[in-house]
Amino acid sequence: MGWKRHEAEDAATAQRILKHGSNIDRRSLFVSAAAFGALAAAPAVAQAPAAAPAAPAAPAAPARRIIVKDDSRVLNIGATVRSGNYWNFTTFMTPVEEFYVRNHYPTPTAEQKAELVRDRWRLKVHGASVERPFDIGYEDLLKMPSRTIIATMECHGNGRTLFWEQGGFTAKDVSGGNWVLGAIGQAEWQYVPMSEIFARAGIKPDAVTVLFWSGVDGNDMGRPMPYSEVATRADDIGVCFAMNGNPLTPDHGAPVRIVVPGWGGTASIKWVTEIRVTNKRVWTRLNTKGEVYLGPTYAAPEHGPDDEFLPGITAADIKGPMVTWMPPKSTLTVPLVLEKSPSVPSNYPLKRDEWPKLSAGQQTMRGYAWAPQHGVNTVEYRIDGGPWQRATIQQPNLGRYTWVRFTFPWDAKAGKHTIETRTTDNAGVSQPEQIPLNTLGMANWSIPKFKIEVV
Repeated sequence: MGWKRHEAEDAATAQRILKHGSNIDRRSLFVSAAAFGALAAAPAVAQAPAAAPAAPAAPAAPARRIIVKDDSRVLNIGATVRSGNYWNFTTFMTPVEEFYVRNHYPTPTAEQKAELVRDRWRLKVHGASVERPFDIGYEDLLKMPSRTIIATMECHGNGRTLFWEQGGFTAKDVSGGNWVLGAIGQAEWQYVPMSEIFARAGIKPDAVTVLFWSGVDGNDMGRPMPYSEVATRADDIGVCFAMNGNPLTPDHGAPVRIVVPGWGGTASIKWVTEIRVTNKRVWTRLNTKGEVYLGPTYAAPEHGPDDEFLPGITAADIKGPMVTWMPPKSTLTVPLVLEKSPSVPSNYPLKRDEWPKLSAGQQTMRGYAWAPQHGVNTVEYRIDGGPWQRATIQQPNLGRYTWVRFTFPWDAKAGKHTIETRTTDNAGVSQPEQIPLNTLGMANWSIPKFKIEVV
């Protein structure tokens, strides 16, 4: 099956790196898993200022599509959402063609939205807590000091399937798309850090909220963040214009988006046109009715009479806390068996109740683990409820924002088996057996159970 690939091509690339050293072409690093294993781990996640890629001429107008990306390398789980085929993942960096897409509306493109044409795009930076409001264009942004960072990005709903398959809940309890475990990818993001934006704008001491606003994606796509959180990581959070060394594509926010490493993907607002810094707490759809924890164990966050409510939102909508940092997680590169989920994606490799099959004998099992708040410390596995054992983490491990690949040997015997994996981060936090109910199915980080039939 596709989830058990040979790695001859990766090994060949690794040998070229060992032979030619730094002369190997940069593209190889993004297509070869073994190549990354052959490199020394970088000392830091955020790198020095980088040169901006040249902005190519706008491509010919594509046919009108809800998602621009070709479905041949992603999983179609709904009109505006595509999951990564994680059972086929082998590389350290995720090719853009295989990167998940989470939209709330059809992908806006420069052909439909004039604001997204590069030479017409503008970013407005303003607000009650800004001393020197300004706006800039695309070429202006590229001239500002930029940085690159390697970081995962993950949808809040990734792992929602585990509520249905392992948590004992039904579609009446938990609603949302059936992402399985593929709403995550890792890329190199090039961006102008918020430290540069803040320095140019001048931020007053009373700043409370930074609101990143799309302005072209529906009429409610804005994500507030506490100013203190953005200021603490002002070199890591930024205004992003390139992904894996190339200008952003439409599905990933072209021409410019925000990147907030470690937080759920919705914080990284796509097609951004406005940054507003204010002295009030701000409430939008994305931190009240969506992308929040709603359930009996989650308390509503504080709010007050001086808070700002965007149109369509009232204090009555504040019922649960906003999802922020994504928790430690892990997955094997094996498709999860879907037995209880309300739906099975049309191009999923397994039918409902079907188990993936593996040949008996010595096998090397592979997977990915991530813990963006503190970084991965260990990855463990157990088979058929046996003792937990340590998996081998493959290099590189570049720090908290990045995932790692892991392996372990298995002498697979004929029959049906269950393999579990769990990540422990550098703060000592491990994946739990279960997490409490939240009705939107946010951030399920419980230990996944992979059912495999050995033949």
